[in-house]
Amino acid sequence: MSKNIYCKNCNKTLTGKHQVKYCSRSCAAKINNKITKKKEPFLCKFCEKPILDKRGHRVNSNAHKKCIPKQDYNTFRKKKNQIWWEYQMKKKKQTPPDADLQIIKGIYLNCPEGYEVDHIKPISKGGLHHQDNLQYLTIKENRKKSNKWNE
Repeated sequence: MSKNIYCKNCNKTLTGKHQVKYCSRSCAAKINNKITKKKEPFLCKFCEKPILDKRGHRVNSNAHKKCIPKQDYNTFRKKKNQIWWEYQMKKKKQTPPDADLQIIKGIYLNCPEGYEVDHIKPISKGGLHHQDNLQYLTIKENRKKSNKWNE
């Protein structure tokens, strides 16, 4: 005596030798595509609009760059750069024990607008992440210099 199996969506009697749960692909799709839990949208912390595109995917973080006040964005960018450099220097073990991390942090945070912090002797050429090896260069000069160093 066989046990009757019913479609989970429409309760039709299922026939066939395989164990199936739905009578057709459309019934399976109706069940599988139901949203069981609605996700909270990511909101921009300045304009409080969702940071999602038409498909519900998170868009590039630069999309709401205009919402952020310029002063807050520059501070955020400088702090992010400084954290990234600290990580890189620890990873490469380029920060000597006598380096004052507070001074280095201050150099990165107090970088004038239109300038970047540059290593006089590049890290890739054996330079150290030390306050005596840092200087301010304009963005154009820093990109032109790249990792060049003259002894």
